[in-house]
Amino acid sequence: MFGYVIPDKNNMYVKDFNVFQAYYCGLCKALAKTGAPHTRLCTNYDTTFYNALLHSVAGKEVQFERKLCAYNGKKKTVVKCDELTAKVADLSVLLVYYNADDDVKDGKRSRVFVRDALAARKCRAAKRMPEIDALMRESFRKLAVLEKRNCANIDQVADCFASLMRDVTRQLVKTDDNVDTFTYNLGRLVYLFDAVDDVESDAKKGRYNPLLAAYGECASKAEFLEKNGQELDFLLRSTYNRMVGAYNAMNIVVSEGVLSNTVYLGIDMQMERLLKGEEKCQMTRL
Repeated sequence: MFGYVIPDKNNMYVKDFNVFQAYYCGLCKALAKTGAPHTRLCTNYDTTFYNALLHSVAGKEVQFERKLCAYNGKKKTVVKCDELTAKVADLSVLLVYYNADDDVKDGKRSRVFVRDALAARKCRAAKRMPEIDALMRESFRKLAVLEKRNCANIDQVADCFASLMRDVTRQLVKTDDNVDTFTYNLGRLVYLFDAVDDVESDAKKGRYNPLLAAYGECASKAEFLEKNGQELDFLLRSTYNRMVGAYNAMNIVVSEGVLSNTVYLGIDMQMERLLKGEEKCQMTRL
């Protein structure tokens, strides 16, 4: 469920991409600081964007510093770890852990290593943020119940992750109706993107997918998209438009270039690719 919230590097100002990169590397540093080196692997574009979003909602300017990169041995400009970034680092671990645990329950045995490797770090994150850990546990529990029922109500299933994103944000910063609407629809869109992206593999392996439950079998992704393209286009675009409408009404004061590029261009690019049946993530090389 990661790799969908990315900037459009080809249409991004260099200064904004440098800021995005600094957020990404800063999150990596924060994960290393608060856990074992392998927890750096929880760094991803989605939570990098979310970190920038939280700082903007909170009106909190970030500070930059030069740090040595553990992977290439060169110094990079990174966002200095503050209270919000440390919390996003914990959140990244919780999300990857619970997502891996859900995958294991769906029969993806290869994810056992990821879940078990993060178990100790997940416990520390849960101890620091018990309310958020409880929200995440309950969200994935509800999702598991709906999956077991083979629920065909797409809105009901997508609400699990959508509500989680909204409620987690409320725990981390002071929100308003626009921020709540934005984060809810962002979470909903990410869940729907993942469902579209996995529809063929889920069909072949007999795994639950709300789109299969709602629209029927899938022989191939291309055929499924052709048959249900109009409904899927409306489902994704209506969610995206609600998200953009809320974003337009928000007071974005920090890292606006990073956020606007991702909202207006990056996520829209991902949606176009998914509806065409392409791979989900056009990698943004850092």
